[in-house]
Amino acid sequence: MITFSNASFQHYLAAIERYPVLDRARELELARRHREGDKAAGDLLVSASLRYVVRIAHGYRGYGLKLADLVSEGNLGLLKALERFEPDRGLRFMTYASYWVRAQILTYVLKHYSVVGIGTGPMQSKLFFRLQREKAKILAEHGADVDTTALLAERFGCSKNRIRRMEQRLEHKDTSLDARAYREGATTLLETLADEAPGIEDEVGRRERIRIVRDRIARVMQSLDDREQAIVQRRLLSVDDDRTTLSDLGRELGISRERVRQLEHRVKAKLRRQLADLGPNAPARLLPIYAEAA
Repeated sequence: MITFSNASFQHYLAAIERYPVLDRARELELARRHREGDKAAGDLLVSASLRYVVRIAHGYRGYGLKLADLVSEGNLGLLKALERFEPDRGLRFMTYASYWVRAQILTYVLKHYSVVGIGTGPMQSKLFFRLQREKAKILAEHGADVDTTALLAERFGCSKNRIRRMEQRLEHKDTSLDARAYREGATTLLETLADEAPGIEDEVGRRERIRIVRDRIARVMQSLDDREQAIVQRRLLSVDDDRTTLSDLGRELGISRERVRQLEHRVKAKLRRQLADLGPNAPARLLPIYAEAA
């Protein structure tokens, strides 16, 4: 990852604004040339998109990380998107690439929020970005005497222990594992930690579940058109804070907000049919598994 000094970052921001804003036809032309081996075409497509990475990165400045670092990480996502972008689908490049940019930035935020990373994965991402907001809603609805941990665990579909661990990470500063665990004695915090790593049987079962889910959802994805795939990527595979609104996605796809809602309803119905035998509310539970394994 490239790092910037303050001066060089300001120079970078000025420099990327000099690249032309591309229309759809020009984007698709450059993408096709890149797939045929024209490196300069790919470089121009990426360069013209750098300004949008900065705009996306601005949305994650509230986590104590430098904007320059967020932009640098987002640029890596942009390069990943370039190698995966299929111009024959007719999507605008940033409609597709913004998913990869956000995913890269989200992973960076989760890993660097503190000295010891928060962890990655859809559930950790949801907890990190939504826990405090949902807790405030519960207190406003039920008052201070309610068991917020239990209600939060129910809302997020996870254990109360997981809620407690994330609350501790968000509310307390990092502590050295070499610090004494007790006022009296020489035992360190490191020596009191339990080994929470899954056993072999748990890991084998987890991998088998992931394989089944990926196979099932891959079948559905193959049956979706470009607009439906964009809805899956930008709406169903995103956490709430990162989810594109119906209106914004409609503008990007050139259709109405209501049409996007109808298409999303149709996609969810396809997913429910394919995943029905895996339990109730399967799409909501299993799409994060698919996203984490992808």
